[in-house]
Amino acid sequence: MKNTAVIYIALFAFAIAVTAGVFAEDATYVGNGQCKICHNKKDEGEAWTKWKNSPHAKAIETLNTDAAKAAAQKLNLAKAPAEAPECLKCHVTGYDAATGKAPEKIQTADGVQCEACHGPASAHTAEGKKFKSGDKDAKPGEKIGHPDEATCKKCHNEQSPTWKADRYTLPDGTKTGFDYKQAYAKIEHNNPLKKK
Repeated sequence: MKNTAVIYIALFAFAIAVTAGVFAEDATYVGNGQCKICHNKKDEGEAWTKWKNSPHAKAIETLNTDAAKAAAQKLNLAKAPAEAPECLKCHVTGYDAATGKAPEKIQTADGVQCEACHGPASAHTAEGKKFKSGDKDAKPGEKIGHPDEATCKKCHNEQSPTWKADRYTLPDGTKTGFDYKQAYAKIEHNNPLKKK
């Protein structure tokens, strides 16, 4: 069982390394406080507030529940869920199971925050500052990841101890454990001023 956990951790670390390269070369994590500066305006959809009120923002809190403790016990984890790399890899943004740490600017208590899905945002925030200072050639939207179904499935998959194969009902009545369209509707945070 422990060998399986090690394999999952290694595969997850590899997936993060590959994905991080797709988001932005040499970008680093900046923390959700930086995201709030530009992405919480009322007329632009209050994306940060939507995240803050979402289950993602409370992902670390769920690891202290009785259900999480029971799942950890069933999996024979060596540590409590809120300390176990097997859990933290999906419940804390950028968590590195090898070092047992999140990136410097990521607060563990913030759970799954913006950069978990959009990738490290230092290049995006730098480009955003250029744009705000009047550089109309700056394109902050090109310096950040645009998550898709595969992004979500890095954590919302059959390896999760809380996976339910019948969580979602598709339009044709069949059941599935994950449906991107329905899941995204729960966390939708698009800017209404931009065309979809």
